Amino acid sequence: MGANVLKRIWDMAEEEVRKKHLILVCNTKHSAASHTDSGRFSMDTEYYSDDEFEQVLSMFYHIGLPLDVFTYEDDFFSYVIDEKPANLLVYNSAQSGTGPGRKSLIPAFCGLHNIPITGSDAYVVSLCRQKYHVNQILSQAGFRVPEAWLYSSDHWQKSRPVFGQKILLKPIYESASIGIDNASIQLYSDSVDPFIQKRSEKLHQPIIAQEFISGYEVEVPLVRAGRHVCQLPPVGISVQEKRFLGDEILDYERIYFDRYDFYDFAAEYNDLANAISDCAANAAHILGMKGLCRVDFRITENGAYYITDVSTNPHFILHSSVHCAFDLLGLSPDDIAKTILAAAVDNG
Repeated sequence: MGANVLKRIWDMAEEEVRKKHLILVCNTKHSAASHTDSGRFSMDTEYYSDDEFEQVLSMFYHIGLPLDVFTYEDDFFSYVIDEKPANLLVYNSAQSGTGPGRKSLIPAFCGLHNIPITGSDAYVVSLCRQKYHVNQILSQAGFRVPEAWLYSSDHWQKSRPVFGQKILLKPIYESASIGIDNASIQLYSDSVDPFIQKRSEKLHQPIIAQEFISGYEVEVPLVRAGRHVCQLPPVGISVQEKRFLGDEILDYERIYFDRYDFYDFAAEYNDLANAISDCAANAAHILGMKGLCRVDFRITENGAYYITDVSTNPHFILHSSVHCAFDLLGLSPDDIAKTILAAAVDNG
């Protein structure tokens, strides 16, 4: 069913897509204008390596559209302002600079100039980078999320974890497990506060403390295109062939060195896979995410599932849950690129 929906989205949008001049705005580790390093957590982890960038470029190149690439936002801005090109369609993964809104620069600029863009708008991109706000919105909307507390401006806001509570500490604006290591899992007491403050100062941002959920880790990629919502197969995360992660997590080191693998979660837990797929689609709708997006879960041994994170622009390179999900549907990497562009046209 999922493959048929994706092909239908492309068939309906292909004629319009073929009229476009495609622009890729992607930071790479070697060409980004500025690099921010917070101790041993490099923010450049979110940028493409040369090999990853070649994978992305190849996927879009095979569609056969006129194509230009910019590896820094300012260069793209100058191009649009100076050249005033027509019929653009922009794929963006750039996020130079620092702060919560850095990934929204391209969507905001394109909105100003009426240029269609893949994925979510500037507001939703910024919102979904703020982990505490996402947690609270989804909680108020009735989704099961880990209980969460916010450490900001050198103190807890409103409340803090109870003593002995097992928590996972995350920088509030980052993805790719930046700022997360073995020390990020703590049993809370007053003695943990100095560590949280130092981590907050090092990463220059607030820290969210989430109730730690022991269990499986599963990612659900989605495509929201116009009236269509396609739930791709849920993809489980394994570490050293362990599928039930228990108290283990995808920390910065595992993400950086790709020390984790993927598996078809539905093959073992079909009913649970269907439930989290529906939950992910509803959450994406509540948050306003569009195009290719993703909702992440931790699932207990007893089958209780919690939304732990969301992504408005998940990676779709070879080593990614998106690539795995398309492969499970019998689709190629080129189909990923087609889906992303077709969804942008439908959402426009």
